[in-house]
Amino acid sequence: MENSPPDGIHPFTMLGHWKEEDFTYELQIELEDKLLAYPLKNPLLHTEMTQSLEDLEGRKCPCDALGDEAGISRLFGDFDNPIEREKDFASLVGVTEDKDVYKPIFDGNVRVLNTENSTELFFNSDKLTGRWLLRSLPNIFSHSFLQGEKMQLFWKPDTKETMMSEQLKNLQLLPLRLIKGETKKIHSELQAGISIASNSNEFDVIIAAEGTWVDAFGQRFTYTREFIKTLFTSMNMQVLEDIIPIGVDKRHSKIDEGKITKLQLLDEPLAHIRGRGFFNGPIEDVDGASIDAELDAVFLSDFQSWFPVDGITKRVSLVNSPACTVCLFTPRQVGREI
Repeated sequence: MENSPPDGIHPFTMLGHWKEEDFTYELQIELEDKLLAYPLKNPLLHTEMTQSLEDLEGRKCPCDALGDEAGISRLFGDFDNPIEREKDFASLVGVTEDKDVYKPIFDGNVRVLNTENSTELFFNSDKLTGRWLLRSLPNIFSHSFLQGEKMQLFWKPDTKETMMSEQLKNLQLLPLRLIKGETKKIHSELQAGISIASNSNEFDVIIAAEGTWVDAFGQRFTYTREFIKTLFTSMNMQVLEDIIPIGVDKRHSKIDEGKITKLQLLDEPLAHIRGRGFFNGPIEDVDGASIDAELDAVFLSDFQSWFPVDGITKRVSLVNSPACTVCLFTPRQVGREI
């Protein structure tokens, strides 16, 4: 990967950077004569107003949200090139003239291995362990969160062992009814009579993606890579068999004025489901999609999140602010006259 740290074993420090109500991780890799700093953000992570070290006293550090479990933590960088710093910056504890607050969170050693498509990072520390990846990708976020046309994705990929296998052994699956609001029993006749109107618009959209999201009710839920595959299999059977069609409404109105016609399962940069469909009405005033589904899920207290494991999708809703922050319309949005 371009602008990545050189191969070899290096000391590293994960620095916390507080800027008013924003928090950024800075992965600082130490070379012989300098530090390479990689700023990394979590789109769901915010903090209280912070302008001094005293403001941090008695607070829970937002850095605790960074976990070492495969497939859970994903951070994103808003830079084209790493920041070069003096070596003593790694141990900085203090406040700048602009009221930026810095404090080391943890440190250790990391072995760097650059490949054609990514940088592999093998961590040895109390907080991060094993193989993580740093990869350059097109920026999928708004510029209010990340600047530039590219972003860096930092995550720990899944291993052969399923992340939740041990935790789910002794837990009873619970029906989750309020991920996207109240749900009802699915009746195929609700959507069977939809036809393509003269004012229909075709669209491509990411319907669901691997990651941890917070919905409009403040409910936190995590879609694992395994669940995305399970969800795709279920939804694709609905589309192909058309016995339980997947309708399309707008802003969770539950009035279906469209239909999903094609689905695709993709693995990069995250496991996600892309869908194509039509909607009998304008779609220029929405930004993304959100599923309305009945899901079986289990709540894992270690992550303070619901983990869906199966479910039936009733419809896809076109919305302004999808809970899944990467479930956005692609640039292709085609009006169709019949």
